[in-house]
Order: sequence, then C-alpha cells, then structure tokens
Amino acid sequence: MIISRTLARRRIAAATRPGWFAAWLPVLADAAVLALVLGLLWSPFRDLTVTLNFPRWATIAALLALGFIPIQGVLIISSLWAAKSRWQGDGVGKPE
Repeated sequence: MIISRTLARRRIAAATRPGWFAAWLPVLADAAVLALVLGLLWSPFRDLTVTLNFPRWATIAALLALGFIPIQGVLIISSLWAAKSRWQGDGVGKPE
C-alpha cells in the first residue's frame, strides 16, 4: 500500500498518466511484500497454535482476522490508488 500510494500521489501531483502496467505494478509489489510477510509469519503462527492447542475454529478465526482481512484491506487501497493514478478528468461530471 505504501509503494502504490507514494507513486500514485507523485504521479497525480505531476499530472502524468501512467500506462496500465506502470500503474498496477506497484499493486503487484505490495502483494508480493504481503505474501513474503505472511510466509515469514506462518511458521511462528502455526507453532503458537499447536503449542496453545487452539481449536480449529479459533485457528481459522485468527487467520481470518490477522491475515485475510488486513491483506484484503491493503490490496483494495492499493488498487484504488492505482486506478486513481490512471483516472483522467476530461470533463466527467461537469455540467455543460
């Protein structure tokens, strides 16, 4: 989210419209960073759940609350910034 937001704000301030690949590459970079963080934290999380003898529903709820929801939030915000950096205001919404 930080990568795509920073680049999108810089592009919007400079009034440059990036191509499709240039706008969405930072979103892919954010997703790769999130996958790396999840991969690094997977083993400690699994060890903790086994050590504390979590029931299956608690493990699923923890994965949902600590993994899926934050990752989706970051990817949605990154996607919004990517779309915003490509947006052109060619009179859209202006009364004639």
